[in-house]
Amino acid sequence: MAEVIVYIAQSVDGFIADRTGGIDFLKPYEGWDFGYDAFYRGVDAVVMGRKTYQHCRTFPEWPYHGRAVIVMTKGPPLDGDGLAVFDDRTPREIVTDLEYAGKRRIWLAGGGGPIRAFLDAGLVKRLILFQIPILLGAGATLWPAGRRERGLDPKRIATHMNGVVEMEFAVV
Repeated sequence: MAEVIVYIAQSVDGFIADRTGGIDFLKPYEGWDFGYDAFYRGVDAVVMGRKTYQHCRTFPEWPYHGRAVIVMTKGPPLDGDGLAVFDDRTPREIVTDLEYAGKRRIWLAGGGGPIRAFLDAGLVKRLILFQIPILLGAGATLWPAGRRERGLDPKRIATHMNGVVEMEFAVV
């Protein structure tokens, strides 16, 4: 079975983007690695929602070269330039196909809707959350309402010198 991992930053009040969909609140932390490079080296595939994909397309360079990228969307496919596959199937169907293709470590990169869908399907094995010391007050929530309660087993909690709190949980 593939391991599906959420690795994401959120404000203290649980938002992954501000009111306009931007992530400028992360800019003060751009020089910090937080273990991202090591994490990414072990990832076989990246799954994300449409808004996350659209935001990633604004970057000067596509950040996911060499990885299978699946964009969960109910809307029509976007111009992906071959960078991603647009998929309207269930999380379980997506994971089954990725496993069949030999993908064993899947990064669920966001947003909140896809993360909730994977949690509700019982597919997320680990959460690695970075709590940024800011209250945004509104924006895109990491935790939209879901159908199931999920228990979490804390594995590691660390406070970085810049105030970011890193939390790793196994989903039980």
